[in-house]
Amino acid sequence: MKIERSVIWNNRSGENTSWFHTRCCKIGDGTLFMSMQSIGGGDYYGPVHESIFDGQNWSTPVGIPDLDWKPCVEELLEGVCDVVPYYHAPTDTVLAIGHNVYYRNGALYDSLGHWEKPTGPKVQRYPVWSVRNAKGEWPRNRQKVLIPGLETSAVYTCGSSQWFFRGQNDVFIPFSFAPFGRRDGQIFTTRFFYDGEKLEFAEKGNTLEWPINRGIMEPSLVDMGDRVLMTLRAEDGCGHVVESADGLHWGEIKTWQFDDGETPEMSSTQQHFLYCGGKLHLVYTRANGTNSHVVRFRAPLYIAEVNDDLKLVKASEEIVLPMLDEGDHAPGMGNFQAVAISDNEAIVSVGEERGYDQFRGNTLVARITF
Repeated sequence: MKIERSVIWNNRSGENTSWFHTRCCKIGDGTLFMSMQSIGGGDYYGPVHESIFDGQNWSTPVGIPDLDWKPCVEELLEGVCDVVPYYHAPTDTVLAIGHNVYYRNGALYDSLGHWEKPTGPKVQRYPVWSVRNAKGEWPRNRQKVLIPGLETSAVYTCGSSQWFFRGQNDVFIPFSFAPFGRRDGQIFTTRFFYDGEKLEFAEKGNTLEWPINRGIMEPSLVDMGDRVLMTLRAEDGCGHVVESADGLHWGEIKTWQFDDGETPEMSSTQQHFLYCGGKLHLVYTRANGTNSHVVRFRAPLYIAEVNDDLKLVKASEEIVLPMLDEGDHAPGMGNFQAVAISDNEAIVSVGEERGYDQFRGNTLVARITF
Protein backbone atom coordinates (compact mmCIF):
# COMPACT_ATOMS: atom_id res chain seq x y z
CA MET A 1 0.00 0.00 0.00
CA LYS A 2 1.38 3.40 -1.02
CA ILE A 3 -0.09 6.57 0.52
CA GLU A 4 0.53 10.05 -0.91
CA ARG A 5 -0.71 12.94 1.21
CA SER A 6 -1.34 16.53 0.14
CA VAL A 7 -3.01 19.78 1.21
CA ILE A 8 -5.32 20.93 -1.57
CA TRP A 9 -6.66 24.09 0.13
CA ASN A 10 -4.88 25.90 2.94
CA ASN A 11 -6.75 28.03 5.46
CA ARG A 12 -4.97 27.83 8.77
CA SER A 13 -4.21 31.52 8.25
CA GLY A 14 -7.91 32.34 8.00
CA GLU A 15 -7.39 34.26 4.75
CA ASN A 16 -9.26 31.74 2.59
CA THR A 17 -12.03 29.20 3.27
CA SER A 18 -12.05 26.19 5.56
CA TRP A 19 -13.71 23.47 3.49
CA PHE A 20 -15.55 20.69 5.26
CA HIS A 21 -17.55 17.58 4.26
CA THR A 22 -15.16 17.14 1.31
CA ARG A 23 -16.48 14.16 -0.67
CA CYS A 24 -15.70 13.10 -4.19
CA CYS A 25 -16.50 10.60 -6.93
CA LYS A 26 -15.05 9.84 -10.35
CA ILE A 27 -17.34 11.00 -13.15
CA GLY A 28 -17.77 9.98 -16.79
CA ASP A 29 -15.01 12.08 -18.34
CA GLY A 30 -12.43 10.65 -15.92
CA THR A 31 -12.18 13.74 -13.73
CA LEU A 32 -13.01 13.82 -10.03
CA PHE A 33 -16.02 15.71 -8.74
CA MET A 34 -15.98 16.97 -5.15
CA SER A 35 -18.73 18.56 -3.06
CA MET A 36 -17.85 20.58 0.02
CA GLN A 37 -18.99 23.44 2.22
CA SER A 38 -17.39 25.92 4.55
CA ILE A 39 -17.40 25.52 8.31
CA GLY A 40 -17.75 28.48 10.63
CA GLY A 41 -18.70 26.87 13.93
CA GLY A 42 -19.94 23.68 15.54
CA ASP A 43 -22.32 22.08 13.03
CA TYR A 44 -22.53 25.44 11.24
CA TYR A 45 -21.89 24.99 7.53
CA GLY A 46 -22.07 27.30 4.54
CA PRO A 47 -23.76 26.58 1.20
CA VAL A 48 -22.61 23.49 -0.72
CA HIS A 49 -19.93 24.03 -3.39
CA GLU A 50 -18.33 21.86 -6.07
CA SER A 51 -14.84 21.46 -7.53
CA ILE A 52 -13.32 19.37 -10.34
CA PHE A 53 -9.88 17.71 -10.36
CA ASP A 54 -8.50 17.41 -13.89
CA GLY A 55 -5.55 15.23 -12.95
CA GLN A 56 -3.34 18.18 -12.05
CA ASN A 57 -5.34 20.75 -10.12
CA TRP A 58 -8.59 21.22 -8.24
CA SER A 59 -10.74 24.02 -9.67
CA THR A 60 -11.80 26.95 -7.50
CA PRO A 61 -14.92 25.83 -5.61
CA VAL A 62 -18.17 27.35 -6.89
CA GLY A 63 -21.56 27.33 -5.21
CA ILE A 64 -24.32 24.94 -6.22
CA PRO A 65 -27.46 27.13 -6.32
CA ASP A 66 -29.75 24.15 -5.82
CA LEU A 67 -28.04 23.38 -2.48
CA ASP A 68 -27.84 26.94 -1.17
CA TRP A 69 -29.40 28.39 1.97
CA LYS A 70 -33.00 29.59 1.76
CA PRO A 71 -35.41 31.34 4.13
CA CYS A 72 -37.55 29.05 6.26
CA VAL A 73 -40.17 29.57 8.96
CA GLU A 74 -39.91 32.48 11.37
CA GLU A 75 -36.24 33.53 11.69
CA LEU A 76 -34.75 30.24 10.49
CA LEU A 77 -32.58 29.67 7.45
CA GLU A 78 -32.59 26.21 5.88
CA GLY A 79 -29.33 24.84 4.54
CA VAL A 80 -28.06 21.47 3.32
CA CYS A 81 -25.15 19.55 4.84
CA ASP A 82 -23.46 16.14 5.02
CA VAL A 83 -23.77 15.75 1.23
CA VAL A 84 -22.43 12.58 -0.41
CA PRO A 85 -22.22 12.40 -4.24
CA TYR A 86 -22.04 9.22 -6.34
CA TYR A 87 -21.73 8.87 -10.10
CA HIS A 88 -24.42 6.88 -11.95
CA ALA A 89 -22.87 5.62 -15.19
CA PRO A 90 -26.10 4.54 -16.97
CA THR A 91 -27.39 8.13 -16.95
CA ASP A 92 -24.05 10.00 -16.77
CA THR A 93 -25.28 11.91 -13.73
CA VAL A 94 -24.13 12.58 -10.19
CA LEU A 95 -26.75 11.90 -7.53
CA ALA A 96 -26.00 14.01 -4.46
CA ILE A 97 -27.83 13.29 -1.19
CA GLY A 98 -27.52 15.23 2.06
CA HIS A 99 -30.00 16.48 4.62
CA ASN A 100 -31.52 19.78 5.58
CA VAL A 101 -30.34 21.77 8.58
CA TYR A 102 -31.56 24.94 10.26
CA TYR A 103 -29.64 28.03 11.36
CA ARG A 104 -30.61 31.03 13.45
CA ASN A 105 -28.55 34.06 14.46
CA GLY A 106 -25.36 32.67 12.92
CA ALA A 107 -25.49 29.28 14.65
CA LEU A 108 -27.10 25.86 14.42
CA TYR A 109 -30.74 25.73 15.47
CA ASP A 110 -30.81 22.53 17.52
CA SER A 111 -34.22 21.35 16.37
CA LEU A 112 -33.60 17.87 17.83
CA GLY A 113 -32.80 19.13 21.32
CA HIS A 114 -29.56 17.16 21.55
CA TRP A 115 -27.84 19.90 23.56
CA GLU A 116 -30.64 22.21 24.66
CA LYS A 117 -34.40 22.45 24.45
CA PRO A 118 -35.43 24.20 21.22
CA THR A 119 -36.99 27.64 21.73
CA GLY A 120 -38.64 28.12 18.41
CA PRO A 121 -40.63 26.37 15.70
CA LYS A 122 -41.01 22.60 15.55
CA VAL A 123 -39.35 21.55 12.29
CA GLN A 124 -38.36 18.25 10.72
CA ARG A 125 -34.87 17.22 9.60
CA TYR A 126 -34.96 15.11 6.45
CA PRO A 127 -32.76 14.00 3.52
CA VAL A 128 -32.67 15.95 0.27
CA TRP A 129 -31.38 14.99 -3.15
CA SER A 130 -30.28 16.77 -6.30
CA VAL A 131 -28.81 15.75 -9.65
CA ARG A 132 -25.84 17.07 -11.65
CA ASN A 133 -26.32 16.17 -15.32
CA ALA A 134 -23.74 15.33 -17.99
CA LYS A 135 -23.37 19.03 -18.83
CA GLY A 136 -22.39 19.87 -15.25
CA GLU A 137 -25.74 21.55 -14.60
CA TRP A 138 -28.13 21.16 -11.67
CA PRO A 139 -31.41 21.51 -13.58
CA ARG A 140 -34.02 21.12 -10.85
CA ASN A 141 -34.79 22.21 -7.32
CA ARG A 142 -33.59 19.95 -4.54
CA GLN A 143 -36.15 17.38 -3.51
CA LYS A 144 -37.08 15.75 -0.21
CA VAL A 145 -36.36 12.02 -0.05
CA LEU A 146 -39.77 10.51 0.60
CA ILE A 147 -40.11 7.35 2.69
CA PRO A 148 -43.55 6.11 3.76
CA GLY A 149 -44.09 6.04 7.51
CA LEU A 150 -41.60 8.78 8.40
CA GLU A 151 -43.80 11.77 7.66
CA THR A 152 -43.89 12.84 11.32
CA SER A 153 -40.43 11.78 12.50
CA ALA A 154 -38.27 14.42 14.12
CA VAL A 155 -35.39 13.37 11.88
CA TYR A 156 -34.45 10.83 9.25
CA THR A 157 -31.21 11.14 7.35
CA CYS A 158 -28.54 9.38 5.32
CA GLY A 159 -26.08 12.28 5.58
CA SER A 160 -22.37 11.33 5.51
CA SER A 161 -23.33 7.72 4.66
CA GLN A 162 -21.96 5.42 1.99
CA TRP A 163 -24.60 3.92 -0.31
CA PHE A 164 -24.45 2.16 -3.66
CA PHE A 165 -26.02 1.65 -7.07
CA ARG A 166 -26.80 -1.87 -8.25
CA GLY A 167 -27.80 -2.78 -11.80
CA GLN A 168 -29.41 -0.20 -14.05
CA ASN A 169 -31.74 1.64 -11.69
CA ASP A 170 -31.49 0.36 -8.09
CA VAL A 171 -30.03 2.44 -5.27
CA PHE A 172 -29.52 1.02 -1.77
CA ILE A 173 -29.39 3.71 0.92
CA PRO A 174 -29.14 3.42 4.73
CA PHE A 175 -31.02 5.82 7.00
CA SER A 176 -31.02 6.70 10.67
CA PHE A 177 -34.17 8.13 12.20
CA ALA A 178 -35.79 9.14 15.48
CA PRO A 179 -39.39 10.11 16.27
CA PHE A 180 -40.21 13.25 18.26
CA GLY A 181 -39.56 12.59 21.93
CA ARG A 182 -37.01 9.80 21.38
CA ARG A 183 -33.31 10.63 21.48
CA ASP A 184 -31.73 7.39 20.30
CA GLY A 185 -31.45 6.92 16.56
CA GLN A 186 -32.51 3.71 14.83
CA ILE A 187 -31.42 2.43 11.41
CA PHE A 188 -32.91 0.76 8.35
CA THR A 189 -31.97 0.45 4.69
CA THR A 190 -34.04 1.07 1.59
CA ARG A 191 -34.08 0.33 -2.11
CA PHE A 192 -34.94 3.20 -4.44
CA PHE A 193 -35.47 3.49 -8.19
CA TYR A 194 -33.27 6.10 -9.92
CA ASP A 195 -33.23 6.98 -13.61
CA GLY A 196 -31.23 10.22 -13.64
CA GLU A 197 -34.34 12.35 -13.11
CA LYS A 198 -36.33 10.85 -10.28
CA LEU A 199 -35.59 9.01 -7.05
CA GLU A 200 -38.54 6.83 -6.01
CA PHE A 201 -38.95 4.67 -2.91
CA ALA A 202 -39.31 0.94 -3.64
CA GLU A 203 -38.93 -1.03 -0.38
CA LYS A 204 -37.61 -0.88 3.17
CA GLY A 205 -35.93 -3.46 5.41
CA ASN A 206 -36.05 -4.21 9.13
CA THR A 207 -35.18 -1.66 11.82
CA LEU A 208 -32.06 -1.92 13.99
CA GLU A 209 -31.88 -0.40 17.48
CA TRP A 210 -29.04 0.30 19.91
CA PRO A 211 -30.65 2.44 22.65
CA ILE A 212 -27.55 3.94 24.28
CA ASN A 213 -27.41 7.76 24.40
CA ARG A 214 -28.08 8.93 20.80
CA GLY A 215 -28.27 5.37 19.52
CA ILE A 216 -26.76 4.39 16.16
CA MET A 217 -26.20 6.83 13.33
CA GLU A 218 -24.26 7.65 10.14
CA PRO A 219 -24.46 4.12 8.71
CA SER A 220 -22.32 3.22 5.70
CA LEU A 221 -22.87 0.36 3.24
CA VAL A 222 -20.61 -1.70 1.02
CA ASP A 223 -21.84 -4.12 -1.65
CA MET A 224 -19.85 -7.36 -1.74
CA GLY A 225 -22.19 -9.11 -4.17
CA ASP A 226 -23.36 -12.08 -2.11
CA ARG A 227 -23.26 -10.07 1.11
CA VAL A 228 -23.81 -6.46 2.07
CA LEU A 229 -22.13 -4.94 5.13
CA MET A 230 -23.04 -1.88 7.15
CA THR A 231 -20.82 -0.07 9.65
CA LEU A 232 -22.41 2.01 12.40
CA ARG A 233 -21.39 4.96 14.51
CA ALA A 234 -22.52 4.63 18.13
CA GLU A 235 -22.08 6.29 21.52
CA ASP A 236 -20.98 3.34 23.62
CA GLY A 237 -17.25 3.72 22.93
CA CYS A 238 -17.29 1.28 20.01
CA GLY A 239 -18.05 1.01 16.32
CA HIS A 240 -20.32 -1.74 15.05
CA VAL A 241 -20.92 -3.85 11.95
CA VAL A 242 -23.87 -5.85 10.68
CA GLU A 243 -24.41 -8.13 7.67
CA SER A 244 -27.23 -8.72 5.18
CA ALA A 245 -27.75 -11.06 2.25
CA ASP A 246 -29.95 -8.63 0.31
CA GLY A 247 -29.02 -5.17 1.64
CA LEU A 248 -32.40 -4.77 3.36
CA HIS A 249 -32.78 -7.42 6.06
CA TRP A 250 -30.08 -7.38 8.70
CA GLY A 251 -28.77 -9.81 11.28
CA GLU A 252 -27.20 -9.25 14.68
CA ILE A 253 -25.18 -6.12 15.36
CA LYS A 254 -21.56 -6.96 16.18
CA THR A 255 -18.86 -4.77 17.68
CA TRP A 256 -15.78 -4.13 15.58
CA GLN A 257 -12.79 -6.11 16.88
CA PHE A 258 -9.27 -6.80 15.76
CA ASP A 259 -8.44 -10.35 14.77
CA ASP A 260 -6.54 -10.80 18.06
CA GLY A 261 -9.76 -10.16 20.04
CA GLU A 262 -9.00 -6.56 21.05
CA THR A 263 -11.89 -4.09 20.76
CA PRO A 264 -10.71 -0.68 19.49
CA GLU A 265 -12.14 2.30 21.35
CA MET A 266 -14.05 4.44 18.84
CA SER A 267 -15.73 7.49 20.35
CA SER A 268 -18.92 8.47 18.48
CA THR A 269 -17.33 8.88 15.07
CA GLN A 270 -18.24 7.55 11.64
CA GLN A 271 -16.35 4.75 9.90
CA HIS A 272 -16.34 4.08 6.16
CA PHE A 273 -15.62 1.08 3.96
CA LEU A 274 -13.12 0.98 1.13
CA TYR A 275 -13.17 -1.94 -1.31
CA CYS A 276 -10.05 -1.56 -3.44
CA GLY A 277 -7.07 -3.62 -4.52
CA GLY A 278 -9.25 -6.73 -4.38
CA LYS A 279 -9.72 -6.43 -0.61
CA LEU A 280 -12.19 -4.87 1.79
CA HIS A 281 -10.88 -2.23 4.21
CA LEU A 282 -12.31 -0.06 6.95
CA VAL A 283 -11.20 3.54 7.48
CA TYR A 284 -11.75 4.73 11.06
CA THR A 285 -10.43 6.58 14.08
CA ARG A 286 -9.65 5.10 17.50
CA ALA A 287 -7.93 5.78 20.80
CA ASN A 288 -4.24 4.95 20.59
CA GLY A 289 -2.83 6.15 23.91
CA THR A 290 -1.48 9.43 22.51
CA ASN A 291 -4.57 11.16 21.12
CA SER A 292 -6.78 11.81 24.14
CA HIS A 293 -6.45 15.56 23.48
CA VAL A 294 -8.21 15.16 20.12
CA VAL A 295 -11.99 15.46 20.30
CA ARG A 296 -13.43 11.91 20.24
CA PHE A 297 -9.99 10.56 19.18
CA ARG A 298 -10.70 11.93 15.67
CA ALA A 299 -7.08 11.74 14.53
CA PRO A 300 -5.20 9.99 13.11
CA LEU A 301 -7.23 8.27 10.40
CA TYR A 302 -6.50 4.54 10.20
CA ILE A 303 -7.11 1.89 7.56
CA ALA A 304 -7.16 -1.88 8.08
CA GLU A 305 -8.24 -4.92 6.09
CA VAL A 306 -11.50 -6.61 7.02
CA ASN A 307 -11.35 -10.42 6.96
CA ASP A 308 -14.16 -12.83 6.12
CA ASP A 309 -15.11 -13.07 9.80
CA LEU A 310 -15.63 -9.28 9.92
CA LYS A 311 -12.56 -8.69 12.03
CA LEU A 312 -10.01 -5.94 11.48
CA VAL A 313 -6.64 -7.46 10.57
CA LYS A 314 -4.39 -5.79 13.10
CA ALA A 315 -1.15 -6.45 11.25
CA SER A 316 -2.54 -4.60 8.23
CA GLU A 317 -3.39 -1.38 10.08
CA GLU A 318 -1.76 1.76 8.69
CA ILE A 319 -2.21 5.49 9.20
CA VAL A 320 -3.90 7.19 6.25
CA LEU A 321 -3.61 10.73 7.61
CA PRO A 322 -1.47 11.31 10.71
CA MET A 323 -2.38 13.32 13.78
CA LEU A 324 -1.01 16.84 13.27
CA ASP A 325 -0.13 17.84 16.80
CA GLU A 326 -0.27 21.49 17.86
CA GLY A 327 0.72 21.24 21.50
CA ASP A 328 -2.43 20.85 23.57
CA HIS A 329 -4.56 20.43 20.44
CA ALA A 330 -4.71 18.58 17.16
CA PRO A 331 -7.23 18.86 14.30
CA GLY A 332 -10.04 16.33 14.19
CA MET A 333 -10.55 14.31 11.01
CA GLY A 334 -13.81 12.54 11.83
CA ASN A 335 -15.92 13.86 8.94
CA PHE A 336 -14.07 12.15 6.12
CA GLN A 337 -14.81 10.18 2.97
CA ALA A 338 -13.13 7.11 1.47
CA VAL A 339 -13.86 6.23 -2.16
CA ALA A 340 -12.27 3.94 -4.76
CA ILE A 341 -11.52 5.70 -8.05
CA SER A 342 -10.13 2.63 -9.85
CA ASP A 343 -9.51 -1.04 -9.14
CA ASN A 344 -6.33 -0.26 -7.21
CA GLU A 345 -6.53 3.44 -6.32
CA ALA A 346 -8.58 5.31 -3.73
CA ILE A 347 -9.03 8.77 -2.28
CA VAL A 348 -9.55 9.70 1.38
CA SER A 349 -10.50 13.36 1.83
CA VAL A 350 -11.17 15.42 4.94
CA GLY A 351 -11.37 18.99 6.17
CA GLU A 352 -9.49 19.70 9.38
CA GLU A 353 -11.75 20.38 12.36
CA ARG A 354 -9.95 23.06 14.38
CA GLY A 355 -12.64 24.34 16.72
CA TYR A 356 -9.92 25.64 19.04
CA ASP A 357 -8.80 28.14 16.34
CA GLN A 358 -12.06 29.51 14.93
CA PHE A 359 -12.40 26.44 12.70
CA ARG A 360 -9.59 27.64 10.44
CA GLY A 361 -8.19 24.52 8.78
CA ASN A 362 -6.80 22.85 5.68
CA THR A 363 -8.34 20.42 3.23
CA LEU A 364 -6.38 17.15 3.19
CA VAL A 365 -6.34 14.35 0.62
CA ALA A 366 -4.63 10.97 0.79
CA ARG A 367 -4.26 9.02 -2.46
CA ILE A 368 -3.86 5.31 -1.74
CA THR A 369 -2.45 2.86 -4.26
CA PHE A 370 -2.83 -0.85 -3.53
